[in-house]
Amino acid sequence: MIKKSINRFISNDLTGITVIFTALLLIVIFKSTTGRLAFSLTAISKDVAIFTIVGLAQMATLAVGQFNLAVGAMGGAAGMVCGYLINLPAEGSMEAADYSLAEVGLAMPWLLGILVGLLVGFLLGILQGSIIVKTKINPFIITLALISVIHGFNMWITENMYFRNLPLAFKAINKFSINRSVFIPEMENCPNGIPIVFLVALATMLVMWVIYNRTGLGRKMLATGVSTRAADYAGINSGKYTVIAHGISGTLCALAGILTVSKLGVAQTSVGDNWLLYSFASTILGGTLLSGGKVGITGTMIGAGIMLMMTTVLAIMQLSAFTHQIFIGGVLLFAFMLNKGREILILKQDKMMMEMQESVAAAGGDKK
Repeated sequence: MIKKSINRFISNDLTGITVIFTALLLIVIFKSTTGRLAFSLTAISKDVAIFTIVGLAQMATLAVGQFNLAVGAMGGAAGMVCGYLINLPAEGSMEAADYSLAEVGLAMPWLLGILVGLLVGFLLGILQGSIIVKTKINPFIITLALISVIHGFNMWITENMYFRNLPLAFKAINKFSINRSVFIPEMENCPNGIPIVFLVALATMLVMWVIYNRTGLGRKMLATGVSTRAADYAGINSGKYTVIAHGISGTLCALAGILTVSKLGVAQTSVGDNWLLYSFASTILGGTLLSGGKVGITGTMIGAGIMLMMTTVLAIMQLSAFTHQIFIGGVLLFAFMLNKGREILILKQDKMMMEMQESVAAAGGDKK
């Protein structure tokens, strides 16, 4: 009975993690006052949106059986490029002896800065994927090395400078919310709306769902994740789709980095430093397999919600920062164990299918 329940929990990607998310949400609701609850849920939804996009970036590479350890470095680089392009220059001095708020930047339109930032992320992803395919070196080594390379170039070129004088319209991306009365007229007097950042995450999820469920591109990337050798034998250029997957991952990293800069109101090289564990935990909790060939898009948002909700619950309970690290590591370990269980179940199902096909073929042969 217990074994069947565990197998059912493992095999059903969304049901199990939705129960966990609901339990954490109820704790937040019961432990918060009305005013604090509205503020907390709005703030959480913005963070969930950004970490969902980060998770989708990791998911894009996991789909082809690889991963991207440089998600934070790519997001930070794109955020800094965007920040420099749109930053408003101001007079001042950066000398330690006579420091004042000096600003450098090109004061370009912020929409153009966002587009260039996304392009930077895409090119970094393409570069990373191309190196992996051409050299055939393990993705762990390549992506781990690129963390230092990208982050080092980022700090060297910018001299670790902050870009703080960003356009108000750009900063408003994170602050702007659509009033709930647009969707529900009865909530016209509700002070909190739906953050535009959350809607951006939903739109990104929709695009990813279309790619993986309605296009040949997505199906070929998933086939590459199941087996690169089988994909090549089937006429699918696995190297090409691996590079594309890394390009998609880099673009999503850039989008998350730009949204984080808007949230902070400042472009700094530390953007993305805490993304790595969250990117794996939210994605694997959501049903994406580490071995590739299967993605969980809706589950990635729920997984990100679990991670952020857990952090909020720990803060409400006034536990130390060290406890946060323990819980985050524990959730990541749980996610990997869940992934292992899913892989074992899939192998059992495949074996049963093969046995059934062989028995049907044998029965048909006997009749003849």
